[in-house]
Amino acid sequence: MLDLEGIGKYIKILRIESSFSQDELASKLLVSRQAISSWEIGKAIPTIDNIVVLSKIFNIPIDKLLLLEDSLSIEEYFNYHSKNYIYSVLINGNYKFDLIDNFYRFDKESRYSLIRLIVDKRIKNIDLNRLDKYLTNEEKAMLKKRIGGGK
Repeated sequence: MLDLEGIGKYIKILRIESSFSQDELASKLLVSRQAISSWEIGKAIPTIDNIVVLSKIFNIPIDKLLLLEDSLSIEEYFNYHSKNYIYSVLINGNYKFDLIDNFYRFDKESRYSLIRLIVDKRIKNIDLNRLDKYLTNEEKAMLKKRIGGGK
């Protein structure tokens, strides 16, 4: 599964780092500025031909441009992928990082959502005892309440 929102965010970062306007990048690819905008907000993805050209323009491998997991460091994974994509990967069990070791990377709201998903067993195989040491007192209370059956 490709993360359209994350790929778009990454294309925008690369475009800005390369000092291109949307119009300038569109001109290089022979597409409209609106096409670039659609990619950058995750509404569309470039064609394969345009992905090849983008990888050459930005001098990065195609797999990295598409945010394929094996091509990214853990920092890049969390910086470029969208929150929805990461949730989806966690729920599907298709992640290669240690969620507990990376729990700190999530904001407060996301941490609460993750705790709910773990307790509801939508995210599986998480050692709650190991997770406990990474939680705030408020999160521990929430976890205890949810496990105890209170909502």
